[in-house]
Amino acid sequence: MNTRLREAWTSLVKAEDYEAHMADAGQAQANANLVIEYFRLQPTERGAPLLFVGAGTGQMFDFAPPSFLLPFQTTFTDINPEYLQRLAGRLRGVEGLRHTEVVDDIEESRLTGGFKVVLGVLVLEHEVWRRAVATMCGLALERAFVVIQQNPPSLTTAITLNRAIVGTMNVFRDCGPVLISRSEVEAEFRRQGFAPHYFAERLVADDKRMLALGFERRSPSP
Repeated sequence: MNTRLREAWTSLVKAEDYEAHMADAGQAQANANLVIEYFRLQPTERGAPLLFVGAGTGQMFDFAPPSFLLPFQTTFTDINPEYLQRLAGRLRGVEGLRHTEVVDDIEESRLTGGFKVVLGVLVLEHEVWRRAVATMCGLALERAFVVIQQNPPSLTTAITLNRAIVGTMNVFRDCGPVLISRSEVEAEFRRQGFAPHYFAERLVADDKRMLALGFERRSPSP
């Protein structure tokens, strides 16, 4: 992650501005649906430890009931502790939900691994993405799941600058996430010993597509 982008996510972008942007574009709703669908179509054993990297504010729980996580032990990470506090607030009161929030940087993670499934939703675009993929693969015992963004040819930036941008989100006019192709992401996961096993997509505003890519470990975990 470049210095300016890191500053944006740790101290400049207010959670409410980011959430307003994502909801307006329909991306938060689409991503929540993609995650729910993945767990429905790719069953995971009860009690399995899950990890959501770059979980942010947990906005998807406005569109997906947290109860789908009840069978699991879930850890959420982000580099912004205030975002994680907002996430924890969304989960508060869900009886029986086992979850932990940890401030952590996916590019230099302090976690030790042992997660059945590691998930990252619109995370790779904001990172030194190959390093992030390596981290996810190192932490995942069996599966990894990412959602990436695909734009039509007319849009070269991840955040649509001709759309009304809310408040502190305007920082992304000077720095912004970088789009990555599906083929690049799949090739990098293969290089890390993970093979593609799942794909789904959703169309959102401005003809952007949210691509859900699932991977299974093909080589022994470290």
